[in-house]
Amino acid sequence: MKEFILTLLIIALAGTLMADVHSAAGEYGYKFLNIPVSPASIAWAGRGINYEANQAAWLWQPAIASAYSRKSVSASHSTWIGDTAYTSLVYSFSQRCSHFGLALINLDYGELENRDETGALIGYYNPADINIRGNYARRVSPNLYLGMNLGVIYEKLDTASSLGLSTDLGGSWLPPLHDSKLSVALRNLGFSNKTESENIKLPLSMDLDLYKGLALGNQHLGLEASLGKSLDEDVRLTLSTELALLDIISLRAGYKFNTDAEGLSAGLGIRFSRFAVDYGFAAFNEGLDDIHSFGLSYHF
Repeated sequence: MKEFILTLLIIALAGTLMADVHSAAGEYGYKFLNIPVSPASIAWAGRGINYEANQAAWLWQPAIASAYSRKSVSASHSTWIGDTAYTSLVYSFSQRCSHFGLALINLDYGELENRDETGALIGYYNPADINIRGNYARRVSPNLYLGMNLGVIYEKLDTASSLGLSTDLGGSWLPPLHDSKLSVALRNLGFSNKTESENIKLPLSMDLDLYKGLALGNQHLGLEASLGKSLDEDVRLTLSTELALLDIISLRAGYKFNTDAEGLSAGLGIRFSRFAVDYGFAAFNEGLDDIHSFGLSYHF
C-alpha cells in the first residue's frame, strides 16, 4: 500500500513537472533556496540526490539520507555568479532507519553601490541571504523512506528585509532492482512577511530523481536522471554520473538541459581516513563567471 501511494505521488508530480511556466513567473523571491550548496551537487549539475557521497543531499531530498549509516560534518565554499559567494555548514547523522540533520547556509553578495534617483553614489550596502534548516527522516518500511525539512529563511537588501519559514517534503523508494533508488520531493513550501509593501513568494519546486548503480569489477559507476520544476522556471532535465575508484577517488560529471546559461559540470572527491575533500565546477555561458566550489568533510 505504501508503494502504491508513492507511485500515485510520482504520477501526480510528473504531471506537475510537465505543466507550463506559472503565469506569475518572476514574482518569486528567496531564489537562493534552489542553489546547490555542496561541491558534489555542483559537480552533478545541481542534483546528485541519490549518491551516498552527497553529504548535503537531504537539503534537496528530505528522505534519502535515512537510507545510509553515517555521522559527519561538512563545510563548503563556492564562488558564485559575479562577486557572490555561497558558504554552508552541514551536520548529518543517519542510522539506516532514521536521519537528523542541521545546516547553516549563507549567500553573500559582496558590497554593492547604493545610488539615488539621479544616479549619484550615496554609499554602499551588503545584501545577504541566510537559511537555517533542520531535517528528520525515517524508514517506514524496508524499502520506503519519508522525510521533512523545516527552515528559517532571511533576506536583506539595503534597508528592506524579510523573514520566513519554509518546509520540504520528500519520499525515497528502493525498487526491487538492485542498487536503484527513486525519489520525489516537494520543496519550498512556506511563507514570509512583507518587504516594505510587498509579499515575497517562495519558489515552490518539485523534483523527481531516478538512480541506478552498476558494478564494474572492483569499481562502482552511478547514474542519475532528474526532472525539476520551479513555478517560475521551465522544466529542467539533469543527467549525472559518478565513477568511484578503489573507495578513494570519485570522478563526477553532470549536464543540465533546457537552460540558456548552464550546461556542463564536473568534479571529484578524495577520501582519506575520516576526511573527504570535494571539488565541483560548473560552466556558465553568456559571459557569466564559471563556478568553483570546495568542501571538506569529517566522518565520525
